[in-house]
Amino acid sequence: MVVPDSFFSLFPTWLGVYGLTSIMISLSVYLFYDKVIKHVKQSIYSLEFSNIKNKINNVIINGLGQKKVLQRTSLKNDLSGIGHVVIFISFISYSFSYLLFIFGDSINNEFSEKILGATIKNIYLNYLEILAVLVFVSLAAALIRRWALTPNRLKFSLTKKPESVIILVLIGSLMLTHVLSETINQLVFIDSNLKYHIISTNLSKLFANLNFSTNSYILIHDIFWWAHLLIILSFAVYIPISKHLHLIASPLSFFFGSTGSSGIIDSPTNLEEMETFGANNIKTFKPKQIFDFFACAVCGRCSEVCPTNLTGKQLSPMFLINNLMEGASENNDESNIGVIDNQVSRTEIWDCLNCGACVNECPVGIEHISPIIDMRRHLVMEKSEMPEAAESTLLSLEQRGHPWRGTTFTRSDWHSELNVKTISENPTAEYLLWIGCTGALVERNQNVSKSIIKLLNSANIDFAILSTEETCTGDPAKRIGNEYLFQILANQNIQNFIKYDVKKIITHCPHCLNTIKNEYPSLGFSAEVISYTELISKLISEKSIIPINNSEKSVAYHDPCFLGRHNNIYDEPRDIVDAIPGMKRVEMCRNKDKALCCGAGGGHMWIEESNEKRVSHLRTDDFLETNSDTLAVACPFCLQMFEEGLSAKSQGDKEVKDIAELIEESIKDNS
Repeated sequence: MVVPDSFFSLFPTWLGVYGLTSIMISLSVYLFYDKVIKHVKQSIYSLEFSNIKNKINNVIINGLGQKKVLQRTSLKNDLSGIGHVVIFISFISYSFSYLLFIFGDSINNEFSEKILGATIKNIYLNYLEILAVLVFVSLAAALIRRWALTPNRLKFSLTKKPESVIILVLIGSLMLTHVLSETINQLVFIDSNLKYHIISTNLSKLFANLNFSTNSYILIHDIFWWAHLLIILSFAVYIPISKHLHLIASPLSFFFGSTGSSGIIDSPTNLEEMETFGANNIKTFKPKQIFDFFACAVCGRCSEVCPTNLTGKQLSPMFLINNLMEGASENNDESNIGVIDNQVSRTEIWDCLNCGACVNECPVGIEHISPIIDMRRHLVMEKSEMPEAAESTLLSLEQRGHPWRGTTFTRSDWHSELNVKTISENPTAEYLLWIGCTGALVERNQNVSKSIIKLLNSANIDFAILSTEETCTGDPAKRIGNEYLFQILANQNIQNFIKYDVKKIITHCPHCLNTIKNEYPSLGFSAEVISYTELISKLISEKSIIPINNSEKSVAYHDPCFLGRHNNIYDEPRDIVDAIPGMKRVEMCRNKDKALCCGAGGGHMWIEESNEKRVSHLRTDDFLETNSDTLAVACPFCLQMFEEGLSAKSQGDKEVKDIAELIEESIKDNS
């Protein structure tokens, strides 16, 4: 790569390079500040800089390493991730080359060779040319895929905007001008022992047939060289005003993103001092949320897997984030205009199941659930406006300590005839078994609780329960948006944990697992919290529980969102099913981190869906496609949702069982 002597004899090359760069970068910085940073500065919340090491790792692994871009790449179904990574690698590689071959060599034309050495420099220039070819292939594939083949996730109106083509044209022009300037180099310096370049040397043979003068070739080279620089600098200005702002905003989203479970919802610790609750205008959204609004790559991955979008509801995560971005962009410094009822409808806010499918799929680190919960907090805690069923649930939680309005059971009825001690009777127990509201107060799920008790007793586990001292973890209150009620309920439980010096907790419900394990620490309580599936799997591997009764059933296991995606527990439930003699386990079409929600998350165990197409019915169809006899679950909410789903579809020959019931049937004496 040879630097021109001047800008077409008007001024020195270095002056043009550094002058143009200063102007364009300054404009880019101003546009980014005006578009994003000023809104972050307006927020009533401060940026969080704790756990810097984890934040940097998150940027390196998911930002630079493109882990989340590649996680859905499939040789069979989707190669787009590979193309994106090729373009990203080219961006990094060419950016480094500019430091050497443009900014360095424009001051001293031997700068790059002194830094790299002649051999490494030539290898690097060949690498850039090969990369240019790979980028051309990736761009062609992207055009065909987006505008001809068009998979489902690219059929949304947002993904069909013309700017998707503009960026591809710019990238292609950048590669083209680089290769052409290098090609002309080969003609101008043909007698100067110029090194062999795999693409440009061969292309130069075609241009040699034009028989232009040396001065003409130099002029053509300079045109391509300066065009290349101008395209580079045009990127800097174009990115902050286009959807490709995600190139800058997504590293910030990864840096300020959560490094823990995706099931965590932040708990404000100063509720009594807060002047406003939740979020409605740009000032009341958190800085991380604002970065997320501008980080969206409009790839459609989140909406493609969202159960509410799949069932035709208003909520589409991609549109929600983009609408929130528009709300931020339209609000000036003094504006108090709210996004609710303007950019975002209340139906969208209440549609969300908190399942985390969108967060799991997002390649740029957006955490969609967080702003939705904050908008719910605004509606619930500021305006007392919410669906009637949500209001009744919160009232039941406040008055009775549980969300089940019609139950006639008490928390002790289910275990009155079981061999189980309360923690007041066995205060030195190794484990506290947390049953949860549904396991204690819903008759169908009481059977599961009894199975868990029998399994633990058969393995001689030293455990106890809270019984009447147990109250709701507060998860429904938090997910509906009443943070104040959540903290009241949580602190009641924490006081009991401290009173009995609880160190280890086994949970029945994944929602309880997530809340106690991931959200109670911010309120001052930490313990070893495990799912009953983890313990039972361990006991089976240790031969403390030995399944002996043969089963000829075929079983499909459903991954609960709060057990799987939010807490990464996938293998243990499967290991339990696999341990049952004769039982055949079948995977559903959407499984593990791609499993579809049962429809009960985010408070929807008690809140009705916004249209007639139920998420639980869609997931029930996934089960029926397997032709299995039994749908195995590891969550009390899932159990109820799927029993209703099978009933609605008149599938009386099919059954839903908790895996605790399946394993208990296999070990009990049937004689």
